[in-house]
Amino acid sequence: MEYFVLILAILLLVGSISIAMPSKSSREISKIRMEAQMMGIKISSTIYGKNKFKNNKSNAVSYQIKNETSLKEGHFIRDKTDLILYSPVKLKYTDNFEGIKKRLNDLSESIDEIIFTDSFVFFLWKELDGLKELNNIIEELRNLKNF
Repeated sequence: MEYFVLILAILLLVGSISIAMPSKSSREISKIRMEAQMMGIKISSTIYGKNKFKNNKSNAVSYQIKNETSLKEGHFIRDKTDLILYSPVKLKYTDNFEGIKKRLNDLSESIDEIIFTDSFVFFLWKELDGLKELNNIIEELRNLKNF
């Protein structure tokens, strides 16, 4: 009986220590987020506060950069391979909407959702795609000067 209690205590200790250690994927995501912040990207939680994102299956943080495009209002959600307009509907009836749609669909497949405001571009993406993919996304978004 003494051996059983000793083995159980050791298993509980080992189990609690292994739960407290971060997994490989969480360490990788942490590294990506630190590098992104060093690049000047703001990262904020989508769990608390005003969450404008509609994608519930995505991760819990959004990335934001300064909006340097001429598009000052728009919310696009990934549907299979295309980013589709969620709001505002009036954007769909502008003259250059097809050009906007084509340019946005040329963006990385990692982007799940993107929101354009007057000041910022917020986006959700698949973080496990890595830092190289994030650099590509940021470069593509900064190249969207004019639609």
